[in-house]
Amino acid sequence: MRSYHAEVINLSLKDKKMIKKFPVLKCQSRFFGLCKIYTISIPEKDIEDEVKAFQKNMSTALKKEWYITFHTSENAIVVFREKIFVMSCKGIVPVYKKRIDTSHAKDKQRWDDMIQYAKSLGVPDEQCDFLPEDFTKQEY
Repeated sequence: MRSYHAEVINLSLKDKKMIKKFPVLKCQSRFFGLCKIYTISIPEKDIEDEVKAFQKNMSTALKKEWYITFHTSENAIVVFREKIFVMSCKGIVPVYKKRIDTSHAKDKQRWDDMIQYAKSLGVPDEQCDFLPEDFTKQEY
């Protein structure tokens, strides 16, 4: 069964227990372990419901806007508290801590709209990478 991977920061959630519902593929710690970035696996058949559940669970506690990326090698769903963007990943080559390059994207306009939305929320360029560099090589 195919699945989506999601990159979820523990601080972005009101209820962090939600992460435990899914297999954790990887966990990275930042800022002395206070911030953890989980890569989890979500069955494709459940993705629509889980995207909505994560969106409802996004925190406002730190007065910071968050996003969560759900992805396969073909598609990406980028979720903000107030908006969801669904795009093809064709033509996207992310670079860690660099604003994602959309110049060859199949869904260039959607990617550009999503980046513009993120920037309007105050997301800095180095956090506009949205996908892991190895997303096309991962097993979904």
